[in-house]
Amino acid sequence: MGPGTKMTKPGTGISILLVAVFVILSVAISLFSSYYFNSTVTEQKTQDLIKLFSNSNTGFQETAENILNSRQDIYFIKLVDSEGVLQESLGNEDGESLEILPISTSEDSTILIGLAATDFKSLSISTAIWSGLIGLVVSIIVLFLLSFLSNGKSDTIEKLIAGMKRVSRGDLATKLDSSEAGDDVTMIRAFETYNQMLDLLKRKADVEPPEEPVFQPTLIEADENEEEEEEEETKNRRVTVIVAKIADFQDLSSTLDSSEFNAFLADYRKSASSIISNYGGVIEALMKDEIVAFFNAPEEQTNPELRAICSAVEVLQHLATITRERKLEGKVAISGKIGIGSKTLNVYGDNGVPQGIKAVTDSARGICDLAPIWRVIVSSDMYLSVSEYVEARELTLGGESYYSIVGVEEGLV
Repeated sequence: MGPGTKMTKPGTGISILLVAVFVILSVAISLFSSYYFNSTVTEQKTQDLIKLFSNSNTGFQETAENILNSRQDIYFIKLVDSEGVLQESLGNEDGESLEILPISTSEDSTILIGLAATDFKSLSISTAIWSGLIGLVVSIIVLFLLSFLSNGKSDTIEKLIAGMKRVSRGDLATKLDSSEAGDDVTMIRAFETYNQMLDLLKRKADVEPPEEPVFQPTLIEADENEEEEEEEETKNRRVTVIVAKIADFQDLSSTLDSSEFNAFLADYRKSASSIISNYGGVIEALMKDEIVAFFNAPEEQTNPELRAICSAVEVLQHLATITRERKLEGKVAISGKIGIGSKTLNVYGDNGVPQGIKAVTDSARGICDLAPIWRVIVSSDMYLSVSEYVEARELTLGGESYYSIVGVEEGLV
């Protein structure tokens, strides 16, 4: 063998074999976990839904509506009798890929639930990528240990350690120069593997996650007989709309246990609706994270703005009580906020239906979206009409002036 010929070190073959084993095992274990996770999640969802229907004190329709309002992954719920005849159906079947979950009831009926199917192909690809990255990281550690035991070259090892520390701090820009590893084949491979890992991590970081579909609430549309109604006699009336929202609704619905979250929603909506109704408000919609209510429509009322403010303050006080109880039980806190809008509208004389209520609802919803949590926010013009009876603090939200209600004089309504 000539003097210029380099001899391959005995540990090199073992290192390559260990790298391959780690990567293959990581990918195999992760793919198996994906299959197992998919089946386990489906079974868990089925058990949760069975509990909701079996433990519910309400009828099928109300329970189904509560589930559809709080679960974005459920498209429809149907009730079929023992002979396969459809009894009730809620929701729609517009989903591209649905998984049908049958649930048997004690009355020999069957509940069919249309559940969004898990995109397992995407899950498997993502899992395989991250498993490969984990395998590469483990490989670097193994190569580092083997290199340290075989030749103890502290400079290249220190450079590799420094590079790994940079990655742990989020620095994905600095690569290692493989020429600095000298003639050590093992360290050269470690440097190259490290650089490949950086490239994969950067590509992964550059891929933005798919956006969650934005919840689009049902808007109040003009009646089909609008042209005929315009001919009816109308009069002006100040109509007030409140929009109460649960903060971080999307995060809560995905992190909390579904049965716990649905039970909370049912209790909160029932209590809030009762409070608003006691002040003369009319519940217009219960839409996932929203409660929408009207005051001074369809029936004329005295002090509708004060009624709306008093009911909003009491609703937030009730939600705060629920949150305090949850904290004592070690559960996640749930917060809320309320926006109130008011505007003079034309109202039909016979039925009290206001024209243009959508504009007031949109205004209240916009105020609620801007509002900080645990605040009842009203517009400047509305505050001027009730300033004699309420205490408020001025806030600037979205470049405009609003008022946060601090206190309300008792006995007004």
